[in-house]
Amino acid sequence: MRPTKRWKGARQRVRTARPMWAPRRTGRSASRWRPSAKLGRLGKWIGWAGLSLLVAGAIGWGGWQAYRQAQPILHDWLEVREVTIAGIQHLSREEVLERLGLQPGETLWSADPAVLGERLLTHPWIKQASVTRSLPHRLIVVLVERQPVAMLRSSSSALLLDKEGQVLTPLSVLEGAEFPILIGVDPDRVMQGDDRARQLVRNGIRLAGLLGDEFDGLPEIDLGNPENAVAYVQGLRFQFGPASFEEKWERYRKIDRTLHVSVGDEQANPKHEIDLRYPGKVIVRERG
Repeated sequence: MRPTKRWKGARQRVRTARPMWAPRRTGRSASRWRPSAKLGRLGKWIGWAGLSLLVAGAIGWGGWQAYRQAQPILHDWLEVREVTIAGIQHLSREEVLERLGLQPGETLWSADPAVLGERLLTHPWIKQASVTRSLPHRLIVVLVERQPVAMLRSSSSALLLDKEGQVLTPLSVLEGAEFPILIGVDPDRVMQGDDRARQLVRNGIRLAGLLGDEFDGLPEIDLGNPENAVAYVQGLRFQFGPASFEEKWERYRKIDRTLHVSVGDEQANPKHEIDLRYPGKVIVRERG
């Protein structure tokens, strides 16, 4: 007898011929090799990227065209037409405006407050400066000016100084009579930024402030010897040495009444010299 075939309900598979150029599919790795799918995804990505660039370019172009159309209106709305200045005492309004350097047609949009503030600080009289915008047409400038406190004088030139020794302006030797006078330091060295000269000047200003709080007259401070600052005021001559002015000045003030050294009437009292150079001592001599 011929044996019978048992299919048990299984479907018969029909094998089709595989093209010669198709790769052989073997194992798990072969099932993942789908070059057509990868290329499709790459093509979609490139398409979306190109579309995004196109849309962005269109928006940018439209925005630029809109800005060009609106620019005259914006300029009219934001043009700087008023500048308010507060805090000026020695400077004039014209000097401040000149230092600001605003251009014709400047707007609140183009005027950078930080840049304008830096311009103002280049002026020797200006210690602090702030610039703020105020819609629609105003800039507000608030200044803190340096205050002159002393004059550094030589035989040929003079400088007006503030408390920190900052040079405010050159003077003639005949000007500045209302300020304490510093001598013994070359004004040119101070102008050139010499550190030692500027420190001597600051010491002299500090010493002049101590004497000015006590006497009505304007003191003169000789800084020619860096190891001994000498001050003259109302017929008195003080020798302070190089430093520690505050401590030495307090030492003198404690015994001033005991020594009966009057400074209120130069005509009725002899001139004196007060030597404060030695620790713990106040030496008083009568000047000839």
